[in-house]
Amino acid sequence: MAVQNSEEKQEQGVKGTQTLMRALDIMDEVIDGPIRAADLARKLGMSKTTAHRLVQALRSRNYLSVTRDGFALGPKLLQLGVLATEQIDYVRVARPFMELLSERTGFCVFVGKREGEFSRHLDRVTGTQRLRVATAPGDRRPIAETGIGKALLLDEDEETWQSLYVEAKGGTATKAQIDRFLKDMRAHKARGMVLHDSELGDGVRSVAVPVRDAKGKIGIAISIASAAHYLTDDVRPELAEQVRRAAEQISDAVGYAKPR
Repeated sequence: MAVQNSEEKQEQGVKGTQTLMRALDIMDEVIDGPIRAADLARKLGMSKTTAHRLVQALRSRNYLSVTRDGFALGPKLLQLGVLATEQIDYVRVARPFMELLSERTGFCVFVGKREGEFSRHLDRVTGTQRLRVATAPGDRRPIAETGIGKALLLDEDEETWQSLYVEAKGGTATKAQIDRFLKDMRAHKARGMVLHDSELGDGVRSVAVPVRDAKGKIGIAISIASAAHYLTDDVRPELAEQVRRAAEQISDAVGYAKPR
């Protein structure tokens, strides 16, 4: 019986890795929509024979499916995508980015999620400021009342915004208050972040940005918050970009891909 030497084993390992990487390249291309094997070969710089062999192997394991427009994502990948989304531990994923943001800014950093008409704070990094926002993990507030809550609502329509704001006000909101809230929400949506000034008389300001999952949906939001005399107009724009960057990093970590 022939015995493989170490060089032969190493060569086989390299070839196996190359095959795996080519298969992953194919799936990267299919993410953007159905594509034919000949077009895959051209885009990825491989022979048509190699492309056909790889797509057939992926199809046999249900990673690809066949449509009239070419090869598309198969049921196995779709199943894995759903399972991955369901198993996201946002607090665990977000925590290191929260700590880094707090270290860079000195401000309290929060993440929260939506629970119907409320927002729930999931985690907090307290920051280095002597004056700290009292909101703690587990606290729940009307969703239209907080910066995080508003960030969680950026994909909703204006009818929903108005309904939730009126609910947060206990049904007593005036037309002027509603109009101002809707105007502010339009501005928040246009910039993709919320610049929030509390209406509760506590002097709290915040900057909040939504975090999106692999489907592009808002899963949680991240914010920094402090007293207005710390989070002033002259420093808020720079801080807002840091919050945006942290939100983008968390979104990347949970599988979000920006539209091309």
